[in-house]
Amino acid sequence: MPNNTSLTAPEPGCPLKALVPRRRGRPSRDAEAMPRAEIIRHAFTAFARDGYDGVSLRGLAAQCRVSDSLLTHHFGTKQQLWREAADSVFAPILQRLLSLLDTLAQQGDEVSTLQANLPRALKLMAADPVAIQFLFREGEGDTERGEYIRTQYVKPYLAQLDVLFERAQAQGHYRNVSAASRHVLVFGLMRSLVMPGVMRDELAPHLASPEAVSAYIDEVATLFYDGLVLTPEKQFTRPYRGAPS
Repeated sequence: MPNNTSLTAPEPGCPLKALVPRRRGRPSRDAEAMPRAEIIRHAFTAFARDGYDGVSLRGLAAQCRVSDSLLTHHFGTKQQLWREAADSVFAPILQRLLSLLDTLAQQGDEVSTLQANLPRALKLMAADPVAIQFLFREGEGDTERGEYIRTQYVKPYLAQLDVLFERAQAQGHYRNVSAASRHVLVFGLMRSLVMPGVMRDELAPHLASPEAVSAYIDEVATLFYDGLVLTPEKQFTRPYRGAPS
């Protein structure tokens, strides 16, 4: 008796499991596939761990227990999957960071907002170490992907912070430090949370537990702002004019 069962492509966004009809006997690989959201997160983790060039759709499909053709149908090219994975994680993170900054800004002045925001924002990021790893592995490269991460998620957030910093500097509360110097210090701290590098041994106790990470962030954030704050006799100095030409 002929088998008239056919596999038709559903609307985008339909769970992958819905693509495969149930049959008697041992379930097929596609029937055991991960839900779509889990595949996206799995891809995000793979890109963070192995980099874009280290991930193949065939290998990812095997890990997710789905056929190559099914993965391609739902996500398209590797580049399209990369972007969907990046957006699925960083879009919510950016909204949470901006919401936190806005809430703090409504409760105090520029100085109190910035000082309260830095440790909280870093702890928000530290809650998802894979996101930080993805940010630095994929966001640092001179590629279309790196530019996308920087333009879509990094620069919009830094622009909001810079407005507050510039106001605090103009009011004489902070040293006249360039935006680049501030950004390097903050991103250096963030990178050390997942990529300690040559400081691995020294940082190991500070990264050993969530509590240790939280204390480490608080300590460095305090040092950061203590270095920016001007004493009364040094306030109202000439504003920073940028790097010398």
